[in-house]
Amino acid sequence: MSDFKRKVDIQSVPLFVSALPVLQTLKEAGHEAVFVGGSVRDLVLGKEISDVDIATSATPEEVKSLFSHTVDVGIEHGTVLVLHHHDSYEVTTFRTEGTYQDFRHPDSVTFVRSLEEDLMRRDFTINALAVNDKEEIVDYFGGIEDLEREIIRCVGNPMERFNEDALRMMRAVRFAGQLGFTIESDTFNAIRTLKANLERVAVERMKVEFEKMILSPHRALAFKAFVESELYHSCPDFKEAKETLLKLGEFPLEKMTITQAWILFAYYEQLTVPQLRKVLKDWKSSNDQISTILTGYQTLLARLEKEWDAFLAYECPEVLAIEVEQLLPGIGHKEQLVDLE
Repeated sequence: MSDFKRKVDIQSVPLFVSALPVLQTLKEAGHEAVFVGGSVRDLVLGKEISDVDIATSATPEEVKSLFSHTVDVGIEHGTVLVLHHHDSYEVTTFRTEGTYQDFRHPDSVTFVRSLEEDLMRRDFTINALAVNDKEEIVDYFGGIEDLEREIIRCVGNPMERFNEDALRMMRAVRFAGQLGFTIESDTFNAIRTLKANLERVAVERMKVEFEKMILSPHRALAFKAFVESELYHSCPDFKEAKETLLKLGEFPLEKMTITQAWILFAYYEQLTVPQLRKVLKDWKSSNDQISTILTGYQTLLARLEKEWDAFLAYECPEVLAIEVEQLLPGIGHKEQLVDLE
């Protein structure tokens, strides 16, 4: 039996209103259909919503039969993209998943008719929420209570959830920074136990989560959990960088860019430019990103030795120069607020 903790106002959120006809079409055809995932979590928290996802008891073929314009974006996993009035929505069939041999992809997917079974496979309780067209929240696993308590907790057994997809450990840390929440003790202990599994995850996927940690409103919380869980041991070039990572989290700059974070990492680790280039390549950074970060690092080193001059200003784009200047007070150097033109 589902647990309806509260009702929410989806009519006040344009993205939900636009997607409601898709939900209602599925329901009128006799299928269960709900909004799921991060959009529901953010709705409860009163945060801005960027997209909505729909889960349904309808099979992919049944979904396709109900809408004139669809795209198979992941039909083997039950996902169909429904195009409706110039918008698009991912509609995914309720499913259960088999074992995970590669710590990322399920070996098998089974379509089911039960919403509870579908939500059971989600990573964290706060992401295992659903809302129906009656604006009732469906919460089988205590996600609402965890939102109120401000904790990140796995659905069910955390060892199983992290063995299914090792990146979920990094997502837990990232959500701590994104939401300002604490990771629940059993979930945190499972991360410490299974941290080595992160090495099996593609660096490109790690990079996405690490960059979200940098940009998160509660960066210090994210980096503290990253270090205390020892998850950083399994990331490229970070094993000996404990103190540097803590400094990145605690650095006195409210909003840090990804470029600034890598410049600071290189500064605290006392890297040469070639060493920094290698680290960035290890993290699968693009050539453009590497070029920007290297220029910023060289500019920081130069600014620690001298004030701005015409040559230095010529070598460093103005936006990057401002980013470098913002770092100087935090490392004990006077910021130079001048027109660089």
